[in-house]
Amino acid sequence: MKKYSILFFSILFSLNLSAHPFYFSYAEIAYNEFCNCFEGFISLSSHDFEELLNEEKNTKTSISKAMNDSLLKKEISEILNSGLSFSAGRQEIQIQLEGYESEMNGLTRFYFKTQPFKNSEEILVEYDLFMEKYKEQQNKLTIIQRDNKETFDFLIQEKTKLITIKP
Repeated sequence: MKKYSILFFSILFSLNLSAHPFYFSYAEIAYNEFCNCFEGFISLSSHDFEELLNEEKNTKTSISKAMNDSLLKKEISEILNSGLSFSAGRQEIQIQLEGYESEMNGLTRFYFKTQPFKNSEEILVEYDLFMEKYKEQQNKLTIIQRDNKETFDFLIQEKTKLITIKP
């Protein structure tokens, strides 16, 4: 009986080690009327992002090392641009990576600014970061315009939202 108990708890413990508590990223952007751009950050699991980066580049590196390597930093920027994209009419609005901050809780914040975009009342946002890899992924985006805050949920079945820019 003792053997079976040890075996049961060993299996249970090993399953628990590979369990992932959540699949979630959060972005917050503020509309800057002076540059007609967004400024903000994406907060995500450092471990998940490193895993994605290492799979795409067939390497074994950390975010901090990658941010000090110009080629890998460009790859990080491309991953972020493909995972969180903006468009105003026919204009695709690119994210320009400004920096990062690794937090003690296992999350990393990537700070960015978008390129300026033409005045538009509506911006199409697609936020599908990690959704191809993790079907349970949930992303949230908070947009700040003047004194207003609005939060949008992005799920695998609803990856895009049309956001109104208030004049």
